[in-house]
Amino acid sequence: MKRNKNILIWGGGLRSQNIVNKIKNTKYFINNKLNIKYIFDSSLKTLKFKTNINFSNKLSELKKIIKDSSFFIVAIGSEHGKARYLISKELIKNNLKPLNNISKHALIDSTVIFGEGFQAEDGSIVNCNAKIGDFCIVNTNATIDHHTEIGHGCHVMPGATILGNIKIGNFVTIGANATILPHLNIGDGSFIGAGSVVTKNIKKNEIVKGNPAKKIRSTSHKIDLSPFKKKFN
Repeated sequence: MKRNKNILIWGGGLRSQNIVNKIKNTKYFINNKLNIKYIFDSSLKTLKFKTNINFSNKLSELKKIIKDSSFFIVAIGSEHGKARYLISKELIKNNLKPLNNISKHALIDSTVIFGEGFQAEDGSIVNCNAKIGDFCIVNTNATIDHHTEIGHGCHVMPGATILGNIKIGNFVTIGANATILPHLNIGDGSFIGAGSVVTKNIKKNEIVKGNPAKKIRSTSHKIDLSPFKKKFN
């Protein structure tokens, strides 16, 4: 099936605006003459920014939007990595292809292995032999050092530093300016507070903060996939 050039941005918050502004300057976008045609967000009455891109919040229009799109980026940040991952997988089931959004000002070593739907912002650095799963965000001026492995749906927030030989699970959020010391294991679904210094392993679904980081409570991830209850094909 021949693809059109249309992109669907899922999510209408300010991260969506950031993606729209950045992707238009990437070589992939320019060389392939792609077109950001739709922004969809059923949780918003209106977009949080001005644009000429078609915006919809109506589930009744989603079938048409999906059928008229070939590519997508999920513009959901913060601690909602599991939502970003699961929504992306649903869009793939509906024959849309995920796009990477890697800033020309990001430094990604040639040995780095990253999954689909990877988003790397200005000033982000990923050093040699690191591995990053699907639908992860490495935000502005964040650093991931050598031989660190990161699972799916993670978000490394601005200024965070992840040192070498660390294993990070799926759907982990690492807060702004947090630091994780080498050779540690970070469990699935955990949340590291802004400015924290992690000196020991973190268990699954733990929220930690402080220097040194200590457990505050446990967390859970509630995901709304109701827009995909009907089939769009």
